[in-house]
Amino acid sequence: MGQRRKSNVQLRSVVIVKWGDAFIDTNDFKAAEADSTSYIVRNTVGFLVAKNQHGYVLCTDTFDDSDDLSAKMFIPHGMVLKVTRLKQ
Repeated sequence: MGQRRKSNVQLRSVVIVKWGDAFIDTNDFKAAEADSTSYIVRNTVGFLVAKNQHGYVLCTDTFDDSDDLSAKMFIPHGMVLKVTRLKQ
């Protein structure tokens, strides 16, 4: 079995991304309510893997013995309201 190199993924910043998310509500509503309808604000915590031209890539888990990452999440720039780096 080949030796796996120690990952440096655990050194990544842990961030809270506050972002505006779309939603669906299957309940009936009045057309007048549409004018005041807005996005839902979510706060997502994760390891910051990358910030690219399209947005932020986060993951939920890292592994000490692998460069593999778990549960990729992508949030487009246009949806991001605030990014806060947590102290480690």
